[in-house]
Amino acid sequence: MIVNLLKALVPKSLKKNSFLRKALALTASTWFGFPSKKLILLGVTGTTGKTTTAFMIKSILEKAGIKTGLIGTAGYFIDDELIYEQGEGPGTTPDPFILHRLLRKMVQKKIRVVIIEVSSSGLMYWRTYGLKFKAAVLTNIAYNHHVALHGGMENYVREKLKLFRYLSQKSTAILPQENEYFNLFKINTQAKVLTFGFNSNCDIWTAGSIVHCQDRTFDLKLKIPALFNILNALAAIGAVSKLPITDAQIKAGLEEIENIPGRLEIILTRPFNIIVDKANTPLAFQNLIDFVSSDYQPRRKIVVYGTFNESPLEEREMLAKLSTDFFDLVIITEDDPKDELPQKAEEDFLNFAKKNDLPKDKYLIISDRREAIKTAIKKAKNNDLILILGRGNEQFMLYKNKKIPFDDRVVTKEILKEVGYLL
Repeated sequence: MIVNLLKALVPKSLKKNSFLRKALALTASTWFGFPSKKLILLGVTGTTGKTTTAFMIKSILEKAGIKTGLIGTAGYFIDDELIYEQGEGPGTTPDPFILHRLLRKMVQKKIRVVIIEVSSSGLMYWRTYGLKFKAAVLTNIAYNHHVALHGGMENYVREKLKLFRYLSQKSTAILPQENEYFNLFKINTQAKVLTFGFNSNCDIWTAGSIVHCQDRTFDLKLKIPALFNILNALAAIGAVSKLPITDAQIKAGLEEIENIPGRLEIILTRPFNIIVDKANTPLAFQNLIDFVSSDYQPRRKIVVYGTFNESPLEEREMLAKLSTDFFDLVIITEDDPKDELPQKAEEDFLNFAKKNDLPKDKYLIISDRREAIKTAIKKAKNNDLILILGRGNEQFMLYKNKKIPFDDRVVTKEILKEVGYLL
C-alpha cells in the first residue's frame, strides 16, 4: 500500500531523481526501525548467476547452523518459508518499503544473515541505499537487455559499480578475475578484494575437484553441472569467507544442492531430455551452449525461447545467431510481451532469418508459448534434447492489462502427461 501510494504521488519526471530515491530508502529504513543494523547483509550482483550464487550461499550458511534470509529473483525466503513468489512481488530487488519490511520480519524471526540479489535497476533507483553489506559478489558483467534500460553499456556498468563503491574498508568485494571489467571494479572499491576463477593467481580457484581458498584446500563435487556453476560456487565461498564457517560446512552446503529453481532444471530424461532454464541473455545462452556441448551428445537439439519486451533489437539478433548456429530447431514464442505485440518479436526474428538466408526447416514461429512447448515435445525423438529458456521458475506471464499463471516447468509436465510421457 505504501509503495503504491508513493508511486502515485511521485511525478514521473522525478522517478529517477537520486535525492528523492535516497530519501525514500532512508525513510523506509526509519519507518521499520532500522532492521538492517541487526543483520549481516551479503549482496550478489552480476549479469548472470545471481540466483544460483545466492542459493549456494544460503545452503552453506544453513549447513553452518546460521538462520538465513534470501531476497531475490526466485522469491523472498525466511529460512525455507517463501514469503513472496516471483511474479507477485516487484522483482529481484524490491522497493525500499517492501525491502525493509522483509528485513524487519527477518529480524523478528531471529534471522542472522540475509542474502540480497542486487539488480542494476535496484541500484539505479537506490533501493539498497543505506544498507551496509559485509560482503558483495560480482558474478560477471556482459551485454544484456537491461543495458537498454540504462541507456548503454557504460551506464549499466556504472550502476553495478555502486554496490562496490559503497562498501566500507571492513567489507569484502568478491570479484571474477577473468572478467574484462575486473580492474574497473577493483579500483572502485575500498573493500578488501577477493578474486575467484580458474586461474591459480586467484584467491579462490579450482583445478579438477580441488578448491584452493587462499591458504586452504578441500575437495568439492557439485551435483549441479556446468563450468559456470563452478564459478558461482567459488563466488559463494568468497561471500562467506569472513564468517565463522568451516571448510567442511562449505563443502557440505554446496554438495547438498541438487537443483536451483528454474536453473538447469531437468524435467525429463527419457526417451529424450528436457531442461528448463532462466537463460535470457547472450552470455547465458553461450554458457548453456558450452554446457550442452560438453555434457550431452543429443541426436538433435531443440530450443524454445521468447524475446520479451525489454530486449532491444541488438540483443534479439545476438540470441537468434547463437540459437540458430547451435540448435537444429529453434522455436520462437512469447515471453512477457507486456505492451508489445507478439508480432514484433516474430518479425525481428524473421528479418534476421531472411538476412542470414536461414533454411525454413531451421525455425518455427508459434506465438502461444504452451503450443510452442507442445510442438517441441511432439517433434522430439529418442535421445533428443529440448531446452526451454527465458523464464525459469517464473510464475506468471505478463501482458498489457493482465498477468496469467504460467510456469514453464508446470506447463511442460502438463503437456508430457497429455501426450503420455508422464503418468
